[in-house]
Amino acid sequence: MYNSILHFLKKDIIEIEKVVGKVLKDEKDVDDLTDLVHEKVLKLGTNLLSEIYEKLDEQIRESIVRKKHWNIEHRNQQKTILTIMGEVKYKRTGYYTKGSGKKDYIYLLDKVLGYEPGQRMCLGAAAMALEEAVESSYRKGGKRASITEEVSKQAIKDLVHSTAVKMPIPKLEKKKKKKHVYILTDEDHVSAQFWKEKGDLRHDSRGYKTNTIISKMICVYDGAINISGPLSKAPRYELKGKRYFSGVYKGTKKNYELWKEVSDYIEATYDTEYLEQIYILGDGANWIKAGCEYIADSKFVLDKFHMMKYINTSVSHLQDSTWDAKNEIWEAIDRADKEELKSIYNRIINATESESKQEAVLGSLRYFMNNWDGIKIRHEEPEGRFQCSAEGQVSHLLSSRLSSRPMGWSELGCHNISQLRAYKKNGGEIIDLLKYKKEKQKKEERRAEQEELIKELRKKQSGWDYSEIVSSSIPGLEKSSMKWMRGLVDHALGL
Repeated sequence: MYNSILHFLKKDIIEIEKVVGKVLKDEKDVDDLTDLVHEKVLKLGTNLLSEIYEKLDEQIRESIVRKKHWNIEHRNQQKTILTIMGEVKYKRTGYYTKGSGKKDYIYLLDKVLGYEPGQRMCLGAAAMALEEAVESSYRKGGKRASITEEVSKQAIKDLVHSTAVKMPIPKLEKKKKKKHVYILTDEDHVSAQFWKEKGDLRHDSRGYKTNTIISKMICVYDGAINISGPLSKAPRYELKGKRYFSGVYKGTKKNYELWKEVSDYIEATYDTEYLEQIYILGDGANWIKAGCEYIADSKFVLDKFHMMKYINTSVSHLQDSTWDAKNEIWEAIDRADKEELKSIYNRIINATESESKQEAVLGSLRYFMNNWDGIKIRHEEPEGRFQCSAEGQVSHLLSSRLSSRPMGWSELGCHNISQLRAYKKNGGEIIDLLKYKKEKQKKEERRAEQEELIKELRKKQSGWDYSEIVSSSIPGLEKSSMKWMRGLVDHALGL
């Protein structure tokens, strides 16, 4: 650390001063000065880290604890790690555990710093890359990882694939008291690039690829406010207490895991003794209705947006009678009058000449009959008639990244991006997620002798005192013309 600071103050500052003089003479502009300071400060940062790491490696090598448990195998083994400032290159020592027959090879410095074998980015750089990749693209994520370096799309893809969202449920001092909780559900249909390897997508009888990945979305909330005002003809609702859950969760077992996450969140967040009813709103898909099996005191409600889609399909060909037929269907649904709804559809079918259109109308009727319990509850329990479309939620959370542009995904990439977007929408910070994962790994992997080594290093590090060395080793700092630099050094060293 001393050498890096000394080099900066002796050489880089002089170079900066020269440019300042050229700015005053109009030979350079202030942007040239800014670029130079930016470059030198970043270089100082990476040099400092390199020097600190190598000093720690030296202290590990001389450690009494190290000599008791590990033998030196290789010295000066170089590693490069990307930080937000740029690449940090440092040399470290390789060891093997005594009595292991040289099988247990380890870089103790990397273990102390928390770097995994093969790791190429520090947590800060990885978090910056993921923040961008989750919002835009892998390519832009690679550009965001570091100020001075760019990471390949493949590296960012690998990073996304290895980042699962596993965080504890936030603990509340006092659970929420709500009589009704709503669970909004929907799914996004995402194009698969391949299943396991390129070229393994099958084609159906029409020659189309069967390449759809379904990413599920669940939004738990406990109320809403009309932000467009009570007199608005097109009300817009803002959900209160939102919590998103998302991912592919393919198959019965995985679907159970998804609903288990939702159930655990409700248990941890709401006073379930006070809570009277949970309404699961959706389009009636099997995975959505299955939520009623896993969520206590829950009932399925057919979402109004999806009802509207099927009603429009049923009447779009009726020309002048379209609006009348649509209003009749809605009145029958609002009254939960099953026989009247059947009668209306019979009249529509009789007035429909095209066989394909008749089948579409019959399909809509079957949809309503199959989800009749979800329609009836809207009539019997007014609390379940919450007018909020899942379509806007799924578009905001998933479609804008996964399916609104022509691109292909793997199931793992789609799943992890979905989870990361939900995590961010819930207010989570990517860096906190990565730190939590790292700390969990440390607890699982650390051995007693490694803890003993770290304790010894802490004692040695507390004796580092660079401030006195640096402040007394820069020639000329006491001259009147260098008082500004004296102040800079004192400020930087906390004097």
